[in-house]
Amino acid sequence: MPIINTETRFISLKSLVSHAATMLLLTTGFSAHSAPTQSCAQQAVTLQVLGSGGPELNDDRVSSSYLIWHKNKARILIDAGPGSSVNFGASGADFTDVQAVLLTHLHVDHSADLPAYIKGSYFTQRSENLTVYGPSANALMPNTSDYLTHLMGDEGAFAYLSDYTDDSSQADYHIKAQNIPLTPIKRHREKLSEDITITAIPVHHGPVAAVAWRVDIGSCGITFSGDMSNKNNVLATLAKDSDILVMHNAVPQSATGAAINLHMRPLDIGKIAQQANAKRVVLSHFMNRTRNDTQATLKFVQQHYSGKVEIATDMARF
Repeated sequence: MPIINTETRFISLKSLVSHAATMLLLTTGFSAHSAPTQSCAQQAVTLQVLGSGGPELNDDRVSSSYLIWHKNKARILIDAGPGSSVNFGASGADFTDVQAVLLTHLHVDHSADLPAYIKGSYFTQRSENLTVYGPSANALMPNTSDYLTHLMGDEGAFAYLSDYTDDSSQADYHIKAQNIPLTPIKRHREKLSEDITITAIPVHHGPVAAVAWRVDIGSCGITFSGDMSNKNNVLATLAKDSDILVMHNAVPQSATGAAINLHMRPLDIGKIAQQANAKRVVLSHFMNRTRNDTQATLKFVQQHYSGKVEIATDMARF
């Protein structure tokens, strides 16, 4: 069963309010999910949200994770927050088909399910090696290769999975990491296949090493902000003309202090989307301080961006 918002067998005041809020959103510019844009549809590309929440325990959402489907196969996994591996299975995806895992940063709510995916893959037919892409180290965070070693190396927390990280082992496949340099403004681009290109750029997430990702499949471009403030002002360039721009709405416009050193406010979301000329925006990574305030968020976003804004929910497809 997918990890989704729990439904009760009675109509509570909370559910009535939620229903009313949803209907209001649908009449004012927000929608929960919709068909792919024309470019993405032509390429048979769909974005699926495995997790639209953050690190909280009581937000009724799986933590951050997204899956890009191409020609009915799950090809790219972006972030692996807690609970996402369950929704991966519920989506009907086959881990054998995944060509890469892209991590925006190594906070728990974006990466903690990675060992669950690797352990689960034992029960699949996967035989091709897998690369996990993520940020290099900074003063606070390890690089992605060390993260893998600490998790699944010979002396890692899950050392019994170390065959997957040991190239000399007889495992069905091996997993390796590629560390994305944190050089300001510099992009890292790599062609994964004839159809799929990935691009990363470092972003500012307070003291945390972080990158934003763009995935291009043919003429379809999907960009993921990850968690970031707009201090470096680089996302709009990466996301230029994206068909879908996934933006994290972790803080309200009223946020101050440490919160805005880590996350962008709704006005920033609107400015970036407008500068990027994004065809549509998907808001995600909601926390309790934002998930029930979507009307205020929309008002601020629309001060700068007139395109379509949609609300991510767990398991929604775009």
